[in-house]
Amino acid sequence: MSEIGTLSYRLYRTPYLVIPRLALEAMPQDWQEQFEALLVEADKAGLQTPDYHVLRDDPEFTLAERNDPEDEGSDLRFFTIMRPDPWADYRRGDAQKLSEVSR
Repeated sequence: MSEIGTLSYRLYRTPYLVIPRLALEAMPQDWQEQFEALLVEADKAGLQTPDYHVLRDDPEFTLAERNDPEDEGSDLRFFTIMRPDPWADYRRGDAQKLSEVSR
């Protein structure tokens, strides 16, 4: 396992890092500018990734059915969106309120 405080520790056994747009836009302007600079740097380095659809990993929001229901490690086959994710409402959402609710 990686050392606490490193990116590899934060991403331990996780293939993706997803940060809601609402959360990014709630950060201070200078932080957002630094983040954008890193994205520009990645673009200039030629980093290209595919587009993704993101579903919240919470049975209240998304129901996932596995190929083999008895095997927790089997691939996911179907997804059913149970209700909209409030973090996806970047036009009218409030990151501060959502952060407090999820604690």
